[in-house]
Amino acid sequence: MTRFVSLMAVVLIVAAAVGLYRFKGESQGLARQIAELRAEIDDEREVISVLKAEWNYLDQPSRIQELSDRYLELDRLEVEQISVVEALPMRPLDIDPSGGNNPLGGFAGGDDRTVQ
Repeated sequence: MTRFVSLMAVVLIVAAAVGLYRFKGESQGLARQIAELRAEIDDEREVISVLKAEWNYLDQPSRIQELSDRYLELDRLEVEQISVVEALPMRPLDIDPSGGNNPLGGFAGGDDRTVQ
């Protein structure tokens, strides 16, 4: 009986050692994977910080104004051009998109009738 108990103890110790060896290998693999993911996260954070810096450079109002002056042929806004909403023309009466005599409405058809 003592031999059987000793044999079972040896078998349990060997099984525990094999199981512990497997768990150690799995944990080392997971630790390597975690380290790789952390390195990727650090790389992505660095890329994001570079992109933010580039965006801040591209978004500078002075740079946009310079590009606008160089490539767009826009005139500056004069004070006389600023108006109020009430000064805008009213909508035409006969805007009928379904057809009729004048499908484009009063403005396009040359009709000057407006809503009163």
